[in-house]
Amino acid sequence: MRADVQEDLAELRRRLAELASLEEVLGILSWDQEVMMPAGAGPARGRQVATVALLHHQRLCDPGLRRLLEGLGERDDLDPIDAANVREALRDQRRALRVPPALVERWSEVTVAAHPIWVAARERADFSAFAPILGELVDLARQRAAAIDPDRPTYEVLIDEFEPGMTMAAIDRHFGALQAALTPFIAELRGREGPPLPPAMRARVPAAAQEAIGRELMGVLGFDFERGRLDRAVHPFCGGAGVHDVRITSRYAEDDLLSGLLAIIHETGHALYEQGRDPARADQPVSRARSMGWHESQSLLWENQVGRSPEFWRYLLPWLGERLPVYQGAELDAITRALARVDFGNEIRVEADELTYPLHVILRYELERDLFAGELALADLPAAWNQKMRDYLGVDPADDRRGVLQDVHWAGGAFGYFPSYTLGAMLAAQIFQAALRAEPAIPGELAGGETGRLRTWLREHVHVQGSRLESDALARAVTGAPLGPEAFIEHLRGKFSAAYGLGEAAAG
Repeated sequence: MRADVQEDLAELRRRLAELASLEEVLGILSWDQEVMMPAGAGPARGRQVATVALLHHQRLCDPGLRRLLEGLGERDDLDPIDAANVREALRDQRRALRVPPALVERWSEVTVAAHPIWVAARERADFSAFAPILGELVDLARQRAAAIDPDRPTYEVLIDEFEPGMTMAAIDRHFGALQAALTPFIAELRGREGPPLPPAMRARVPAAAQEAIGRELMGVLGFDFERGRLDRAVHPFCGGAGVHDVRITSRYAEDDLLSGLLAIIHETGHALYEQGRDPARADQPVSRARSMGWHESQSLLWENQVGRSPEFWRYLLPWLGERLPVYQGAELDAITRALARVDFGNEIRVEADELTYPLHVILRYELERDLFAGELALADLPAAWNQKMRDYLGVDPADDRRGVLQDVHWAGGAFGYFPSYTLGAMLAAQIFQAALRAEPAIPGELAGGETGRLRTWLREHVHVQGSRLESDALARAVTGAPLGPEAFIEHLRGKFSAAYGLGEAAAG
């Protein structure tokens, strides 16, 4: 390769590293807003975020970077990783070039301003208090989508921000197959007596004790506290500033230890993905997670395939008993069956069991789809939400707090994010099957509290790969098949049939 091409690549990496630094600053500002920032600092934080976001937009749209990317993008002799880096950066730039700077600035200001309004409206269970700024966010999202690609449906453009290459037709196909398989299965379980909750699972555990146990558990899973931390927030999340500064949060209910622990396991799965990214390319687009669905695949794999498994609980139950006497003498089978208990009266997505969780996501996907298609008015969201909860889950939310206001996503303008949760669950099932085929010793090691073999396999096949391949190619490389619902359906039927005492014939 000629020296001038090497120089162009070096300059490209320098510019992209600068962009990554600005993204990391935004990450820290966002984390601080949800964890540490005083309530009165909102307007100043909005100005700060808008300034950094506008600076990032200007640097990304810089003509010099454009010339570099277009020149390198025409070459066919680049190293595959460099070629992928150029491809990802070109995608970022082409989207950014179409969005006016004033819209970037306003979007940043409104998403910051919306968060405390959502928090207050949620506390009062009053959608009308959140509706005006939500309406502005929806309008701004429409403007952004129209600027990026006026020829595609608005909602599909928004989804593409989180799931590059994903179409609404593919989501409709996947979600339709899931709903067709799960709805009758859920109805069958509804008529059976569920596994009882062991006394230990009903015991009160102070939040401080839960947090201390969760911190220890993060270490068992392989979280590096030299490059990360745990805090509390209204909504559990994983954020921070890249590979070397990964911050997760959780929340705790003193009468539900396992909810808090599973949330920590979930967010630790996200964190392990971040900490496992290619350190040599940590400041380059090619090292980023392929999509939010891929990110969710890692959090859900650790939460569900590991954190709810009989194998891991063979280790975890005595481990918990050493820290909480109430768990001493609890029966492993009773605990693991209870972890697959369906709560048919649950209203809250983040508290849902694995089986009904996809219906919570499908509900949100359909509402967002109809909202951006102009088929659902903003003012009708609470009623439409409640009706779908009744239709899909047989639940009537008590109020807006437990209904349409329960999620933080709309306050942050994350329209199109929700599908990633269930796409990620589908991927998690496929990936875990692939890991077990490659490393059959994993279940036995999990039973001994050893997570290194699974973590190493995931790091090699998913985390380090980042965005070297596009989503479909990555799924085929990791699992041997394209993304599909089959492995997920098999996982759910097997787990919940066992918990509810159904035979294989009845489950199938």
